[in-house]
Amino acid sequence: MMRGYFHFKLFLRDLTYSHSYGKYKYFIFYCIVIILTAAETLPLKELNGNSVDVFFLLLKDVGYFIQSSGYEIPVNWIFIQFFILFLITDFLVHDAETNSSYLILRIKRREQYILSKLIWIVIQNILVYFGLFIVIYVISSLLLGDFSLEASSYFQDTIQSQAAISINPIQLILHLFFGYVLTSIVLSGIFLLCTQFFASTVSFCFVLILGSLSIFIDWKWLPAIHSMILKSILFDLEHHLSLTFSFVYSVFVYILSAFFIFIVYRKTDILK
Repeated sequence: MMRGYFHFKLFLRDLTYSHSYGKYKYFIFYCIVIILTAAETLPLKELNGNSVDVFFLLLKDVGYFIQSSGYEIPVNWIFIQFFILFLITDFLVHDAETNSSYLILRIKRREQYILSKLIWIVIQNILVYFGLFIVIYVISSLLLGDFSLEASSYFQDTIQSQAAISINPIQLILHLFFGYVLTSIVLSGIFLLCTQFFASTVSFCFVLILGSLSIFIDWKWLPAIHSMILKSILFDLEHHLSLTFSFVYSVFVYILSAFFIFIVYRKTDILK
């Protein structure tokens, strides 16, 4: 009972300290998101769009890579996916370098320390993306004067016409949200695993390259492809990239990463 209680206290400490440590970086991130949201929202005033359309325009990728000529780089997708990854990994590195020895000495078990970080990764990603979606919704709705989440004329004429199946606004928003969250959790877990063997800078560069491969390689076993809405089953039936598959894949990869992290930590305890 006491051990479980201490787990929770350690997690709460990670949650509160991470916000205190990274508050200015988060502020900068959300300020940039506000600017990007406004840039996508203003043109929609004349097209009878609403916040659902802004979610799609701001968070979408560019689809499957067909030919190099005319292919656009998904700038917004890269910024949002990897800036949040930076925010998550930045705290993991900072806390490991400055506080891990003290915390492990206090709790006397390294597994408790890493378990807290694994739980924090999941919760923090959910909170950051929830904040992201709230900011996009509020700013776009204020600028458009429309707080509805119904299918607008733009949605029906443009977004639905691109879709491979019939979709509704809530389905689109949920797919975007969970796709980004799952991808970020997996990439964060892979980063934490890599830091057990390599320097944090090398680990981040590796995860960055691994995530970027999904821009050009149409393989559903790559971790970052699951946040690409235009490559999902909603817009492409050929590759069978469903949200269910993304969820099962992401949970499996994250648990597998956690398993190997615990193995490394136990070996470290034995060596010490």
